[in-house]
Amino acid sequence: MKHVIVFTVIVFSLVLVSPHASAQRLNYYGINAEIENNLVTMMKITMIPGTAINQLEYNPEFRIYNLTVDTQTGTSRCDFENAVRTSSISCDFYDMQENRTTITMTFYTRDVVKRIEDTYEFRTSFPVVLPADRMFTIIKLPPKAVLSEDIVNQSYFPSGGDILTDGRSIILTWEEKDLDTADKPSFSVLFEIVGGGGIFWDLTVIIMTSIVVIIMISIGIYMKRTSGRDIKTEVKVLPLLNKDEKRIVDILAREDGEARQNMLVKESDYSKAKVSRLIKNLKERGVVDTEPISGRENKVILKIKGVD
Repeated sequence: MKHVIVFTVIVFSLVLVSPHASAQRLNYYGINAEIENNLVTMMKITMIPGTAINQLEYNPEFRIYNLTVDTQTGTSRCDFENAVRTSSISCDFYDMQENRTTITMTFYTRDVVKRIEDTYEFRTSFPVVLPADRMFTIIKLPPKAVLSEDIVNQSYFPSGGDILTDGRSIILTWEEKDLDTADKPSFSVLFEIVGGGGIFWDLTVIIMTSIVVIIMISIGIYMKRTSGRDIKTEVKVLPLLNKDEKRIVDILAREDGEARQNMLVKESDYSKAKVSRLIKNLKERGVVDTEPISGRENKVILKIKGVD
């Protein structure tokens, strides 16, 4: 009997300290959904885990195709299977480095946008596979799409989202914090595709242009008043970086936030002119700053947090 008790205590202790028993979290959970002209939606799911993970199950409530998965460190093997109205993505990760990995899943779906007479509705929810410190969602409408309702925030849910634009399309964003696996964040957007020509189109263009100008002026005033970028603004920047900009940011994160410009040229395998252009773009967006070392070289400093 004594031996049984000792054995039970040992097994229980091993369970408590095993990696599977330790709490795993996501530092960041990002969703970027871009609705194309043919109403197919491209989705990019970005996860930054707080600790290295070996497996991941992601089960969207819609069917997907053309799945690709990328990680900064290690390798991954992922498969997906479609059911009648849902799908299941299963990934195994190998040699993942703790606190140095971003998991990016990209896929397409035809199931989340439905036509209702002359109106289109984007509607779906997203699973929370691990508790997440913060979740940032972007839904980009197709070009020439306008929100349906006269009262703008009645066109989308949750109603607390922000409206932005890239000059061609309307972009809606939401941020949530401290999500648990029991949560299932849902989003919907009602919009219309406006055709060219006619007084209605001209009036719509004028109204949308005015809204864009007002938004951009407001953003400019806000940016001038906030010299220090908080973590909310920093997280919004990450999903909008292109591949080359992300490469520069990743190298800086690996080098503890700063590196000589010549070193970035060597590590990225880009030309000096291309690195200079990328640094200029990142500096204008507040992602990096530069500090002269000599008359011919700069030190590049990463300003945003939570990248590595």
